[in-house]
Amino acid sequence: MPPRCVALSGNLTIPSTLVRSSIPAKRTFTSTSSVLANNPLARKKGGDLGSHLPKYVIPQDVKIPEYPHGPSQLFKQQDRGLYGRKTIQFGNNVSKKTETTTRRYWKPNVLQKALYSVTLKKKIKLRITSNVMKTIDREGGLDEYLLKQSEKRIKELGPLGWALRWTLLQRPSVIRRMREEAAALGLSQEVIDAQWPEPAPVPAQALESAEEAIIEALANSEEGEAIWEQQWEEHEQDGDTQGWDALVKSTEQESPAARPRS
Repeated sequence: MPPRCVALSGNLTIPSTLVRSSIPAKRTFTSTSSVLANNPLARKKGGDLGSHLPKYVIPQDVKIPEYPHGPSQLFKQQDRGLYGRKTIQFGNNVSKKTETTTRRYWKPNVLQKALYSVTLKKKIKLRITSNVMKTIDREGGLDEYLLKQSEKRIKELGPLGWALRWTLLQRPSVIRRMREEAAALGLSQEVIDAQWPEPAPVPAQALESAEEAIIEALANSEEGEAIWEQQWEEHEQDGDTQGWDALVKSTEQESPAARPRS
């Protein structure tokens, strides 16, 4: 057999299975503490990242003011999205040879998009036309498109956009923004208070009860025990012999129910 054909004779032994090491590979370096990475009470960045239908964003148990321009009479699906007054159009196809006309129609370019609302911190899944998408990009986001003070914009919103606009206007941050804009225009304080009442502050008791609930949940969880141990090690490293007693005393001042389990 020629030497060049020896490798093709099939006499080479090839292992049928690959042996994988049972020891998992470990990361040699990380800049994130394992306690912080596994903490279930840590606030997620960016708000809610899932997409939601409008019916789960707009409150259903509150009476929303009626849309001033009413529902669409010709193109019903226009009321279930942001169409920007784009509707179905009718016309004719004209033959070049015989000039025969054939009836036809044109529908708007409707897309399914999940747009992020900075005020609500949620993605809202909407049926939206490409023309409205360009307008939203030009305005600077969904919130800016819905909150623009213009009669033409109100006509473009439709019933669904009107309900989303009303939902945004109930947020304290939007109310403060509207009050500042009205004051910059020179409106009197009485008119501003009547149109955009000052949002009620959160009671101090509600904040205290929420803090106590968080501290208690943290103390009763495994991650909470790890955090207690980490704080105790920090006290020991600082040379504080009474570190644990000081830690328990400071926690008791916030909430008696947040003591560590012995």
